[in-house]
Amino acid sequence: MFEVFYVILPLVLLVVLGQVIAKTGQLSSENWIGLETLSFRVLIPALIIRSIAQSDLSLKSSGLYVLTMLIAVTAVGILTLLLRPITRVSDPQLSTMFQATTRFNALITLPIAAQLFGPAGLTTVTIAMAFMVPYLNVINIGLLSALHSGKFRISSILISIAKNPIIIACAIGLTINLAGIPLPEPVLQTLDMVSRSALAIGLLCVGAGFNWRRLVHLNWQIIWTVGIKAVIAPLLAMLAGQAFGLDQMQTVCAMLVVATPTATNGYIIARQMGGDAKLYAIILNWQLVVTVVAFPVLIYLMQG
Repeated sequence: MFEVFYVILPLVLLVVLGQVIAKTGQLSSENWIGLETLSFRVLIPALIIRSIAQSDLSLKSSGLYVLTMLIAVTAVGILTLLLRPITRVSDPQLSTMFQATTRFNALITLPIAAQLFGPAGLTTVTIAMAFMVPYLNVINIGLLSALHSGKFRISSILISIAKNPIIIACAIGLTINLAGIPLPEPVLQTLDMVSRSALAIGLLCVGAGFNWRRLVHLNWQIIWTVGIKAVIAPLLAMLAGQAFGLDQMQTVCAMLVVATPTATNGYIIARQMGGDAKLYAIILNWQLVVTVVAFPVLIYLMQG
């Protein structure tokens, strides 16, 4: 157990460092916004392009792995909707809880996978992103449109997908891979240098965005959402992965993808499309805290 925590401790320390830098005013809030934008629009996409372009995307090696995550995410999304009579939430709260249980934060998932399994883990998670990010955008934007405008807007979904740098990077990587386009060594080296900084800067931004004051808010909506994300989702992924005969790395990576705290850009989507942005921010902070404890336990159980 402690060995697992020791492995992810450097990642926790980077998050703490980001919080310290932010609290001591070494960087302004505008600087942090710029860094997060740089990470989301340039650094992470470069990492994704490089990883997917050089990955084995055959259905034999990736099909059941992707299916494992689709099953887990779809199940927890449906569970969140079915719990509405118990949680008694409004439409804005429901769409926020749905986002928070289904979306994941690549800035957290990628470095954990890399720390646990090295480049192979990084590649395994980027393969997941290539398939999961478009799917998650479709179901979340679709639900938001249905709840807050009364109809399912395909145009909103397509615009969201077309503007997402992660999806664009996945599409570029997939095109290069499937078309068998060889990347010149200078291009590979450039992508490598750009992507090296992605994980560290991303975790610093996660730490800078953490707000301790949001933890004073705790109700059953938050408890349900955090519990579904941190416990039920990874357990479903583990069971599905074992049923499909996935190897340990694929199973753990699938668990990480579905259990990672929700994506920060979901806050903006909630605010712009009628969701409860304040509730989203509170849930995100609670998920970050629970992750520090839950991930080592889940990985330890899986490795045991």
